Amino acid sequence: MGSPRNTWILITVGIGTLLSSMTNSVTNTVLPVIAQHLHLTISLASWVNLIYLLVLILLLLPAGRLADMVNRRALMTAGYIVFGLSSVGAALSHTLFWLLAARGMSAVAGALLLSVGPAVLTATFPRDQRGRALGWQALMTYFGLAVGPILGGWLAQLAGWPAVFWVAVPISALGAVQALLWIPGAGLGRPRAFDTWGSIFFVVAMVAVTLIMNPSAYPGQEALALVVLGVVALIAAPLFILRQQRFADPMIDLGLFRARNYLYGTLGAMINYLCFFVALFLLPFYLTTIRSWSVGQVGLVLTIMPALMMVLAPWAGSLSDRLGSRGLSTLGMLANALGLGAFALAAVVPSVGLVLLVGGLVLMGAGTGLFAAPNNAAIMKAAPGSKQGVASGTLATARYVGMVGGTTLGSSLFHLLTNMDARGPHPFLTAFIWVMGIGAAFGLLGCLVTLSMERREGGLPHSTARMSQEC
Repeated sequence: MGSPRNTWILITVGIGTLLSSMTNSVTNTVLPVIAQHLHLTISLASWVNLIYLLVLILLLLPAGRLADMVNRRALMTAGYIVFGLSSVGAALSHTLFWLLAARGMSAVAGALLLSVGPAVLTATFPRDQRGRALGWQALMTYFGLAVGPILGGWLAQLAGWPAVFWVAVPISALGAVQALLWIPGAGLGRPRAFDTWGSIFFVVAMVAVTLIMNPSAYPGQEALALVVLGVVALIAAPLFILRQQRFADPMIDLGLFRARNYLYGTLGAMINYLCFFVALFLLPFYLTTIRSWSVGQVGLVLTIMPALMMVLAPWAGSLSDRLGSRGLSTLGMLANALGLGAFALAAVVPSVGLVLLVGGLVLMGAGTGLFAAPNNAAIMKAAPGSKQGVASGTLATARYVGMVGGTTLGSSLFHLLTNMDARGPHPFLTAFIWVMGIGAAFGLLGCLVTLSMERREGGLPHSTARMSQEC
């Protein structure tokens, strides 16, 4: 990976990736325990995850702009410090309100870490090593996802669910020290104006859309709220797009989407994480409710997915440097679709349910491991050097939009289907089967998206790249 300094930069960025993925997987694993302790329905419990993902979505693009404008060392150090403090707050929370507040602050920190990290790596490593570097970051993501379920299940059984948040505190402290020592201070680009109005329009539009997809946030007022939120979204979204077209240094450089791999790679990332989070959110509830497993057993079996992802990610990243991203990304997406289909069949045919469950976990672990690093490399290679912060922020936003979509599909749609079949013999199983089947359909759609990528990778056409940099 080059010089020792480059290796330490890779490790420092990886700590932030580890923190975000580990807290997500820990929270998903122990969510049934949190719901039981705080007397929450599945749809309300989903907000413990959704608040984190929503705040990330709202801040990743502005943080990506900051990564191109100001001192990256300061941004990353601040991210680690806030993450540690917010983890203390989550561990001390005893009501849903304070837990959501702490999770929201963790997301503020996560936005800084996840936007600055890829931009630092892309600026540090030469073009022919970026796939490998991003592959190792995917490895840290999957290591966090792998450790989280086992660690969370064990700690929740041993000391209660608040204990799972204490783990992030010493890791955050280590990350802050490493950032001060190794992360380069300067951003890449010239000083630029911050798009305040664009950020406001983006925040308003995304909050409105997220609340539209999650009516559990306003029970009893669904009709009125949907009308108001729909009007707000229809006003704010076009204003945001118009602002990006006219502002000199926009949050999203729309010119980048003229590159085929940037456009379809971003859409593919969104769909991939939607599929993954449908399974990640609902499986713990299925295993504890239908199969009566303990939280420790749930954590152990869910480790199958990230363990395979951790093994395959570096290999897939290196392979994409030689073979390109299109084939690997499509193969990974197809495996995800088949995995979700296996989960649905596991509920339909309980006699072989355990075999299908394990098979689905293997397919989804292998699929996401094959997909992530090659797809990330294709997107980042398509963006010019001066736009790497914006590109990484846009990519991270697309991933978290997919995560919100998957969590919403696994909570709101599940809640709706359960109510529709409330008098049926097995409303939970019926809703579970339908949600997993719909998730599999999204995976097949994702295959069509990744097949639309170019076989030959590269950046923007010369004229487009120049236009992008001048916007």
